Amino acid sequence: MKKMISTLAVFATSVILLAACGTHPEKPTADTGKNPEKTSEVVKVLAYDSLEFTDELKAEFEKETGYKLELLQIGSGGELTNKLVLTKENPEGDVAFGIDSISAYRAIKEKVFSTESLEVSDAEKALMIADAPALIPFNQSDVCINADPAWFKAKGLEIPATLDDLKDPKYKDLLVAMNPTSSTPGLAFFMATIAKYDSGWKDYWNGLKENGVKLTKGWSDAFNTDFSAGEGKGDRPLMVSYGSSPAWAVNDQGTESAILSLPKTCFRQAEYVGALQNAKNPAGAVAFVKFMQKATTQEVFVANNYVHPVNPEAKLPEPLAKFGKLADKPFTLDAKTISENQAKWLEEWSELMVK
Repeated sequence: MKKMISTLAVFATSVILLAACGTHPEKPTADTGKNPEKTSEVVKVLAYDSLEFTDELKAEFEKETGYKLELLQIGSGGELTNKLVLTKENPEGDVAFGIDSISAYRAIKEKVFSTESLEVSDAEKALMIADAPALIPFNQSDVCINADPAWFKAKGLEIPATLDDLKDPKYKDLLVAMNPTSSTPGLAFFMATIAKYDSGWKDYWNGLKENGVKLTKGWSDAFNTDFSAGEGKGDRPLMVSYGSSPAWAVNDQGTESAILSLPKTCFRQAEYVGALQNAKNPAGAVAFVKFMQKATTQEVFVANNYVHPVNPEAKLPEPLAKFGKLADKPFTLDAKTISENQAKWLEEWSELMVK
């Protein structure tokens, strides 16, 4: 359980993942695995704080490309976006790692990323964002309502299945969610309700409010205190969390999980890697992007964070494949639509739910 807490917290603090081939920098020599002309050049990667880029992965990149890798961790995903926008004319790095689909378009609009197109696979193309040919998806994940099946079984109560069900009086005071102004999964759930109800989202949230939804500042507060299947063994058996959470709550036999994800409530997120428009080492930035497209690279992030790779050749851990599947029909919103409306939506949400 402690491993589950620490790993899922990575999602909550950053907010929610190929075998393409394109323009590489000079290829390393076959006998040494390194290009001598490149060994003194550094590729600087700007990323969010919770990124776990292993020493083994760093060494593999440096051996494969001949570049030295320097990782600069900025803060949360939102802080990373702010830094990229504020320093776009003279960026502190060459490539950005971890921009998510909710916050991406602000950086795109500010022309942060390179305009160079890279060759991409069909799987990558499906998650590409308009006007951002150099921004390549490398992982994806779902934010969903999680349920405590043992709690519902003990109470003889049917587990809800849809967003509409959460307003049913029989589920009064059972849901804990997060404030979307301070929480990445909270924001993703908020976007799911907009994707589902469009202009009627306020009526939906009024319904949740009347049905006793509890709002916390962040994911950890909810999991560690309120969620009945969480660390705190609280009194709320429904929680906004991740579609992969059940994979981290599997029993020792690998036969069942203490947490159930509700696939009809999920919002799909993707994370991206992209070369910066004014990078000092643009060839190195492209080399890093292509390294992140590899199945073997993405498998490292799958194992560490339980996100789903974009490269279909990447292998999934058995618990994730069995208990943490992506939803078949998740809610989604266009990145540009989010960018143009997010500030207004959050202000209206705060007026409705906080006052």
